Formats: sequence, C-alpha cells, structure tokens
Amino acid sequence: MHIPEIGRMPRWLFLLTSVILLVAASGSIIHLIEPETFPTVTDGFWWVFITISTVGYGDLVPSSAPGRMLAVFTMLIGAGLISAYFFTAASFMLNRQTKVESGSLKTNCTDHTIVIGWNARSYYLIEQLGNQPVVLIDFSLSVHPLLHLPHVRFIHGVPHSPGVLERAGMPLARSVVITADQYLNEEAADAQTILTILSAKRMNPSVLCIAELVSGHLSDHALAAGADKLIESKQVLGNALVMEVRDT
Repeated sequence: MHIPEIGRMPRWLFLLTSVILLVAASGSIIHLIEPETFPTVTDGFWWVFITISTVGYGDLVPSSAPGRMLAVFTMLIGAGLISAYFFTAASFMLNRQTKVESGSLKTNCTDHTIVIGWNARSYYLIEQLGNQPVVLIDFSLSVHPLLHLPHVRFIHGVPHSPGVLERAGMPLARSVVITADQYLNEEAADAQTILTILSAKRMNPSVLCIAELVSGHLSDHALAAGADKLIESKQVLGNALVMEVRDT
C-alpha cells in the first residue's frame, strides 16, 4: 500500500488495521522469545489481545527480560490504539446522530413518500400514513421534529434544490406530497410549489406527485410541470365552510 493510500484510509480502518498488525507482530515475537511459555503463535495472539485490552487474565505471563520489555511496549502502544479506536467509533456514532437530527444525512429509503413542508397538514398526513417510510423536507426547521418516529427521516434544505431531493431519495421515491409554503404569499407559494414539481419530476418522472396550491390561478402551470393531482386549499377550505353554514 502506498503512502497516499494510507493517508486516504478512514481513521477507524487505520486504527483497526494497526491493532491487527500489533497483535500479529507482538504475538509472533513473544512466541519466538519464549516458546516454552507461548508454545504456539495463537497463544501469543491471545496474550497480546488480553494485554492491550487491559483485561489481564494472567494465564500467560512473560518471564524473560526481552519478553517483559515487549510486554511494556505492547501495553503502551496497544492501549493507546484501542482507546483511540473506541473514541473514534463513539465520535462517528455521535456525529451520525447529530446529522440525523439536523437533517444533513442522506437517506437510504426506497419506495417511500416524500412530504415537503412542515405544517399541520403534513403532520396529519404523516400520522395517517402509519408506519410507512416517510422523508420530510423542510427549510425552516433546524431539528428533526419527529425524531421519536423511526420510520420518518428528516432532510433540511430548500425543497426544489436537486441536492436536497437527492438526499431525500427522490429517484427511488414512490410518491411526493408538496404542501404550500405557509410563510409566503399566495402567488409566491404556488410558484415555489410549481418549481418543486419540476425538480421532482425531472429527477423521478414516475413518482406520484400530489401538490397543494393556495389558489387555482396557476393550476394549469402545475399540471404542465408534471403534477398528477392538485389540491386547492383555498377552495377546499371555502367549500367546507359553505357546507357548515348550510347545515346550520
């Protein structure tokens, strides 16, 4: 292996390789130094592993000066390598959990539903989907809002960005539900919805795209962009209010 390749090796793999090499080298050497105490190389491997893990059963102990010098060297180097390895593993897990919470980790979901926009409507939808895999995309959130639900992943970012949609697994998604941005006015919200439809369909032409428009002024544009189903929230709410008034 060339030096540049070692430099590109992941830290955890480098530490694990170093531990294996240390066990192999020190175990072979102690077998050569004290063949009576360590009759086989595997006995040497066992002794090195027990020594660097600080367990120290005491079933195999070097008795000669060279053997004890090797033991001191093995303990100093091995204990450091083992500690560094577990520290690296813990840091990796903590970093991964932080990325999951912040929505920066790419999802590995397939045949899932992507819900764009965090609001009361999207929360209700996720509840109704049960345990189906869902990926929530939202720009306003900084922390996963449904971290207690293992089937719901969170991606932070602008929904019409190709990089964000890629992290959300859009190429392998079954459906996408685009809710209107509640922080924008009607025209701007609908325009952003249409832009998101275009980005989603460009990345996955077969994905079922359900989009919410605040009004129906741009419905033709949304359909031309590739939306399969449209929901006009102003009209739906208006009809519901009219029905309630008529029933009274």
